[in-house]
Amino acid sequence: MKELIQLVKVMLVEKKLIMLSILLGFIAAISSVGLLGSGGYLISQAALHPPLYTLTVTIILVRFFGLTRAASRYAERYFSHKATFSILGRLRVYFYDKIEPLAPALFSSYRSGDLLSRVVADVEKLQFFFLRVFYPPLVMVVVFITTGIIIYTFSVAMAVVLWIGFLIVGVALPTIFTYFTENIGSNLRQKRSQLSVEITEYLFGFTDLRTNLRLSEKKNTIEKVSDELINEQEKDGVVSGSGESVSLTLAYLTAWVVLVIGVIYVDRGTLDGVFLAMLVLVTLTVFESATPMAAIPGHMEESKVASRRLFQITKQEEKPPKKAEVSPRIPTDQPLKVKFQNVSFTYPNAWRKALKNVSFQVNEKRKIAIVGASGSGKSSLFNLLLKFYEGYEGEISLGNHCLHEFREEEARSLFSVVSQENHFFNDTVRANLLLAKPEATDDELLNVLSNVSLSQLSLDDVLIEKGLSLSGGERQRLAIARMILKDAPIVLLDEPTTGLDSITEKEVQSVLWPHLEQKTVILITHRLVGLEKMDDIIVLDKGEVCEQGSYDELIEQKGPFYDLKRLELEKVM
Repeated sequence: MKELIQLVKVMLVEKKLIMLSILLGFIAAISSVGLLGSGGYLISQAALHPPLYTLTVTIILVRFFGLTRAASRYAERYFSHKATFSILGRLRVYFYDKIEPLAPALFSSYRSGDLLSRVVADVEKLQFFFLRVFYPPLVMVVVFITTGIIIYTFSVAMAVVLWIGFLIVGVALPTIFTYFTENIGSNLRQKRSQLSVEITEYLFGFTDLRTNLRLSEKKNTIEKVSDELINEQEKDGVVSGSGESVSLTLAYLTAWVVLVIGVIYVDRGTLDGVFLAMLVLVTLTVFESATPMAAIPGHMEESKVASRRLFQITKQEEKPPKKAEVSPRIPTDQPLKVKFQNVSFTYPNAWRKALKNVSFQVNEKRKIAIVGASGSGKSSLFNLLLKFYEGYEGEISLGNHCLHEFREEEARSLFSVVSQENHFFNDTVRANLLLAKPEATDDELLNVLSNVSLSQLSLDDVLIEKGLSLSGGERQRLAIARMILKDAPIVLLDEPTTGLDSITEKEVQSVLWPHLEQKTVILITHRLVGLEKMDDIIVLDKGEVCEQGSYDELIEQKGPFYDLKRLELEKVM
């Protein structure tokens, strides 16, 4: 329920559209009641063959209610759906703003298919919270109170029957069916998420699955999960259909009871028979606003599960930053030093430390390399510098300021990153470059493409997702172009030439290094080629600094770095 309260807070930003939808919904519902009521009265009156002029007012009312119902129903649909789409848009932006600072921490806790299901399918499901859960009960209550007061003026007993029917159909039945749909809704969301996970892994891992002869096994798994999802959907459909059938039955039963009471009153002479048809039709029509209540339990449960799953991924498990209200102002056109002092860090839900009492300093314009085997903690240093995680011990400083003092955006503005796998969007070259410098002109973009030997690319060329339309070397040079455009004081290089052949690697390095002379550079690599140009080398082992020094010093010491270098040379031989 806490998640639904948060959801309502996000929704209420569109309170004008919401209030307008409720008002128009009430007008449409009460116009339906008025149309059927005045129509029943008109038929009863006409059966007595009165002068035509006595029916004029009733005929005008029938036309008025008919036109009002059509116009208000159209307007209600328009504004309620406009409110829904606007709410969905705000929800998407809200959740993106929440989860963007948490990446890549999210990927260590959630599978990519599960995340995709949450931020796409779960948000889509929340559209029914407003259309089917939030405002229909409000309209129903107001319509029933208004209609009950009208019927009360003719018969207390009929009004009591109407309100009893309202309590049963509008309150008791949804409560009962909420109990039955509680587990179904949860299972349904889980199965949908599981199917999304399996299909995502099938699509993105198709080559690996086929290579390892696991394609048929994965297909069987998808079919099994799909069958389980269909079964859960059938159960949900049976419960929803049963709720609507019972609601309609009770609505008709209430109308029959009103009819019987009316016949008795007419027989006793306490009620004019000309009003009987009107009262019965009014009773029957007012339940049109109550029958949607039968579907509320299912939509409510789905909304609860969807909102719970969405708000779950926005909860940071790391320790909150000590200071982040006002970031220090640091010029981005001057080199900065980076300092780690006794930094220890454990990933969320992990059992061992990724870093243990790591201490080192990179002075302005200095260039260091961080080497070590896989799992030694190299990437963890980058994750902490970029504020992907906050729950670490010790202190990290940028310039003379603690990293905790920076907001995520301000901290990341001080870094340019070139990694092994740089992401490019399915958009033009221009759009992908402007991510680094939104105000850059076309002349600047063309100049930087020329600097990285990509003059053959046009700014209007459209890249395939992840830049798959480019070669490996072209992708790395385009990433270097973004680094040059951003012109941040600190450059982080994460295996920038891994996976490239030796010729392409030399081409990328010849483009990269001339732009790093005035920058503070931190290079993560497991390849020890070309480290002679680095000012300092730090060797990590199991999250600890086991060795530090220049290339020549480490070779002379014949320690861990010497062993790594010797193993690399043996592989080449």
